[in-house]
Amino acid sequence: MGSSAEQANAQVAATRQRLEASLDRLEGRLRRDLDPKYRLRRDGARLAAGAVVVVAVGAALWVRGRRRRGEAAPTDWIEAMPEEWRMRLQQLLAEAAERGGLEAKGQGHGRQGRRPLWQTVGLRAGRMAAPVVMNSVANRLAGRRGEGGTS
Repeated sequence: MGSSAEQANAQVAATRQRLEASLDRLEGRLRRDLDPKYRLRRDGARLAAGAVVVVAVGAALWVRGRRRRGEAAPTDWIEAMPEEWRMRLQQLLAEAAERGGLEAKGQGHGRQGRRPLWQTVGLRAGRMAAPVVMNSVANRLAGRRGEGGTS
């Protein structure tokens, strides 16, 4: 009986040593993976490629925006139309002006009469959050009313 207990103790000790060795390896690996210098050496090329992509896309968008703002007057597509189309377009515009269906000059599509992006995003977020907040307030008020009524 003593030998089986000794064998069990020996197996437990061997398992404990293997477990400690595994834990030491895992701890070393974790410390290495969390080390910023090691991660930079390991993932430096991917990080650099990602940064290049972000800078390239940003530069392309910036250049595109600058070109749009500094664009010369666009070609006159109305003059490129056939004569009968231009006449019909003038008739349609005259009819629309009589009915009051034309927008004022600064109100068409484009950035002239619009809000800045941060204001637009803020207003949309507020519109989306308002019903949720109002519902929560209503539920709290109803809960308080229920608590006050039962007392």
